[in-house]
Amino acid sequence: MKVITILIRCLMYIILCTSSKADVKPQSYVMKSSLDNKVSNVSLMAIHHAESLAKCSAICGGERCACFGFNPQLQKCRIHQSCDQSDIIIIERGWRNFYPDVQHLHKSCMEILQSYPDVEGKDGVYSINVNDQEKKVYCDMTTDGGGWTAIQKRQDDSTYFYRSWTDYKKGFGDPSKNYWIGNDAIHLLTKTDQELRVELLSFSGEKAHALYSAFQVEDENSKYRLTVSGYSGTAGDSLDYSNGQKFTTRDQDNEMWNIGNCAVHHQGAWWHANCTYCNLNGQYANYAKLDWTSPYWYDWKEEMALKGTVMQIRPKN
Repeated sequence: MKVITILIRCLMYIILCTSSKADVKPQSYVMKSSLDNKVSNVSLMAIHHAESLAKCSAICGGERCACFGFNPQLQKCRIHQSCDQSDIIIIERGWRNFYPDVQHLHKSCMEILQSYPDVEGKDGVYSINVNDQEKKVYCDMTTDGGGWTAIQKRQDDSTYFYRSWTDYKKGFGDPSKNYWIGNDAIHLLTKTDQELRVELLSFSGEKAHALYSAFQVEDENSKYRLTVSGYSGTAGDSLDYSNGQKFTTRDQDNEMWNIGNCAVHHQGAWWHANCTYCNLNGQYANYAKLDWTSPYWYDWKEEMALKGTVMQIRPKN
C-alpha cells in the first residue's frame, strides 16, 4: 500500500481508463498535489469503495462527475459534481484529488463546431474549457449556423432557480434540461466579443427570439454588471432595461429599487434595475399565467409565464 502511495505522489500527470460494459475510452486526469490530504463536502455526490485509482476513475466516468478524490489506504473514492478548488479545505489525511485534463478541450461550442464540422446539427451536451476547468454545457449546433453556448436553459420545473448569490456565481443544474452556467463562467466567456441569442417558447407552442450584437458581463467585484446592445429579432427588446445593471439575488440586493429586493419580489435572480421587463430565472409555472414571479419577456407576452427559455452566446463574427 505504501508503494501505491509513493507512486501517486510522484505522478503529476496520469492517464487512466474510464470503463463500462459497453466500451473502454481513455480519460486524462491531472493530480492537484496542492490539495493533498484535503477533502470537501460542498459538492460531494457519493463515496464509493474502490480498490484502485483506475476503479475510482471508472466510477467518476460513469456518473455526472466533475472530479474525484481517492484514498488508497481507506480504498475510498469521493465523487464530486462540481470542483471549485477553494472549497477543498477540510484536512483529512491520505486523500489525493484528481481533475480532468482540460487542456485539450475547446473553449466554446463555436470552437468545437469549427474543429469538427460533422457536429453541425447535433445539439446536445458538450465539454468546454473555462478557466482551465471542464464545464459541461449545452451546445446549439443548428440555429443560424450553430456554435451557440447556452448560458441558461429552462424547459420544466425539475430544477430550482430561486437560489443564492453563491449558486449563481458557480452555476447549477443539468445542461441537458435546466441550468445556469454560472456568473463567473459568463464573465470569462464574454471577455471577448460575443453576441447573445434569447430563445423563447410559449405554452401554446409559439416561438420568438431576441438577438443582441453585443453582450458582456463583468466580474464579481463589479457585481457581474451587464452590458448589452444591438437588438434585432421577433420578441421585442425587453433586456435593454437591464443594460448597465448589476446582478441581484435573493440574498444580495444590487439594484435601484428602494422599497425592497427585486429578486425576492419577482422570485428570480437577474440584472434588475427598478426591477425588470424580463425575468427568465423566475419560478417555473407549468402553465400559462400572468405572473411576474414566473419566467416572462414583457415585450412579447407581457407577464405571461413561458414554457421554455434559452440564453446562448457565440463569438461575434
